[in-house]
Amino acid sequence: MTLVNSENFRFYDKKAKMRLISLVKQVTWLGLGFTLVLLLTKGHPSEFMIGLYLCFTFFVTWSKHWWFEKKPENVLTISPPLNHKELSDTENELDCQSNLIEKALHLKSQSHNNSMNFILANLKNAQLADLNLNCAYLSGSNLSHANLSGASLWNSNFSTAQLVDTNFSNAILKNANLSSSNLINANLSSADLKEANLSNANLSNADLRDTDLSGANLSNADLSDANLSSGNLTNVYLWSANLNRANLLGANLSSAYMNSTKLRNANLSGALLKDTNLSDAKLQEANLTGTNLCGANLCCANLKNANLSNANLENANLEGANLEGADLSTANLNGANLRCVRINQATQMHKKWL
Repeated sequence: MTLVNSENFRFYDKKAKMRLISLVKQVTWLGLGFTLVLLLTKGHPSEFMIGLYLCFTFFVTWSKHWWFEKKPENVLTISPPLNHKELSDTENELDCQSNLIEKALHLKSQSHNNSMNFILANLKNAQLADLNLNCAYLSGSNLSHANLSGASLWNSNFSTAQLVDTNFSNAILKNANLSSSNLINANLSSADLKEANLSNANLSNADLRDTDLSGANLSNADLSDANLSSGNLTNVYLWSANLNRANLLGANLSSAYMNSTKLRNANLSGALLKDTNLSDAKLQEANLTGTNLCGANLCCANLKNANLSNANLENANLEGANLEGADLSTANLNGANLRCVRINQATQMHKKWL
């Protein structure tokens, strides 16, 4: 990978050659110009003509120098090399480049520049804790096993990045783009992910305890076996997300959009799902004991064999829901819509609700 200035990126490797060509052109044109002056004055140019010619020469030279030395925008970019090397050489070089990139990130965190790009960078095992990397562009980069705990990553782009076992604990990732990233086993505990884009991300077995995901987009994300206990998921988008076997103990999912979400064997005990949209959700064998589902939309949801003991379903919409084998023996169904629900002999529900 090469470290280049974004403005010089287009002509960096040709810059010296362009300088030489430009110099030759200048000498040629100035020589022709002087020859023309001599011809017009018959070999005896006046002092005025000589002065005018010298001024013109100085202006041309200065303008060319200014064009080449013009300061580009201070944006650092990391991109793949154009020339492929032998595999044996590449492995040794990657370690050096990874250290170089890590140093660049440390320098970036100390500067006021918020436009640095790190495209497809190799930062595996990098130590970047507590750094200021707001607005960094790390799309497609490999940060697996890296330490970014406590880092400030507002508006950063991690789309399609490899973030396996990465430590983001207590990191600030507001409005960050983590779409389609690989976050298997990642540590995001107590991280700030407000309004972050995690659509299509793989967060299976990730640690999201006490994480703030309010307003985040997790549609089609894989959160199977993830730990989201005590997390803030208010107004979160979880359309078609996979939360099978996830731990949502005591989590706040109020007003979340969870239609068609997979929650089989998930633990939602004591969770707050007030006014949550769970239409067509798959909640087979889920633990919903003591869960607050007041005003929730569970239309056509599959709650087969789910445990809803002591759950609050007041004014909830359960129309067309599958309650076969579900335990609602001590649930509060006051004002709930139970029209066309499916029950069987194994369903435990007080007769007053039927």
